[in-house]
Amino acid sequence: MRKVLYLLPLLLLFCLTASAQSLPQLNQSQTGTLKAGMLVLGGWAILNILFSSFKLTRTSRSRRYFHQMNVYWNIVNLLIASYALYAILSRPSAGLPLPDSLQLHTLYKSLLYLNVGLDVAYLLLGLYLKERARWATGNEQLQGWSQSVLLQGAFLFVLDLVLVVLLEGYTEPFFRLVQQ
Repeated sequence: MRKVLYLLPLLLLFCLTASAQSLPQLNQSQTGTLKAGMLVLGGWAILNILFSSFKLTRTSRSRRYFHQMNVYWNIVNLLIASYALYAILSRPSAGLPLPDSLQLHTLYKSLLYLNVGLDVAYLLLGLYLKERARWATGNEQLQGWSQSVLLQGAFLFVLDLVLVVLLEGYTEPFFRLVQQ
């Protein structure tokens, strides 16, 4: 799973096309970037659900709780990715006028910046649970959950950060269109 974290930025960078000059091309390129991000999230969720469901029946102690939390966490990830894909694909982006395109671009960036902040909170929660597991009775549960929250938080942080950087790359072309 660590390999996926390393490949994620490369996969998403291929989605960014610098040659998009017209508004419809720019909108479609941005939509493609977001679609790729949600497909990565959905793929990650499906792989985690399948792998952790399989391992859940074959492990014990803290590893069992790790896989249990992975399944729960990624059911939510899969729902988010599905809804986001539906929302992105159901909105015809190519024909949007410039003010609507700017508003949508700002909305996407705002949501992603919020998600980056939440991802940092997930990482802090994972660290808190890990520290708490050192002192609590029944620490296998906290230990497993902390490892899962740290893994999922790190993945989401990288994904959201890459998407933010890619969307920031669209900001200047949008504002060039405003100036024209």
